[in-house]
Amino acid sequence: MPDSQPQPQPSEGVPADTTALVLCGARLTDGRTVDVRLGSGRIEAVGTAGSLAAHGTRVDLAGYLLLPAPAEPHAHSDTALTALTPDGPGSYSPEDVQRRATEAALLQLGHGATALRSHVRIGDAQELGRMQAVLQARRSLRGLADLTAVAVPRLLTGLAGADGLAMLRDAVKMGAGVVGGCPDLDPDPAGYAEAVLGIAAEHGCPVDLHTDGDDPVRLARLAAMAGGLRPGVALGPCAGL
Repeated sequence: MPDSQPQPQPSEGVPADTTALVLCGARLTDGRTVDVRLGSGRIEAVGTAGSLAAHGTRVDLAGYLLLPAPAEPHAHSDTALTALTPDGPGSYSPEDVQRRATEAALLQLGHGATALRSHVRIGDAQELGRMQAVLQARRSLRGLADLTAVAVPRLLTGLAGADGLAMLRDAVKMGAGVVGGCPDLDPDPAGYAEAVLGIAAEHGCPVDLHTDGDDPVRLARLAAMAGGLRPGVALGPCAGL
């Protein structure tokens, strides 16, 4: 990597057009070296190095690797920015959750991440309040970042799990884009996973299960159970591995 950051340069002899930007000589992951022209917030053209007219501002990216914007695949927006709260656990009022979720997403956007998947606890004393707040944050971020909410109930099996099942369905109906949960915290982890997979199949949603993955047999069972589901299943963060 070059020691200094590439600096935008106006094209010689061409009036600068603040709406146009040409990235020159960038390397792609397949090894090609290309020019990329941007305009009105979109990629207008990609061509071999030196092939695009550099109207407006150009940036020399020789020696740099050009990548799509990164994504954050596993966040917790409802508890974001609470670790250093001076007065103990942070407030989970809808207003505070929405504010923190929005601030956390903007911090990540400042580092280039334009997509974020957030696990959001449902049930307990807040019921669907945290989910409502994160979905409101998603609406406020529209056009800046793509925030996807994962509904995470605590229990889904036995008599105690009946409320969790109903709330999980309600969360999907109100806008949660992914069905999730923590099977490790349920007395019946396999039954919990079956319930999540069933609701996901019912609504055509992806699945994202939060598990430590410290039991290889249980992890293999989860993977086998989820193998046939579409549109997709994620298991994470698997810190136990």
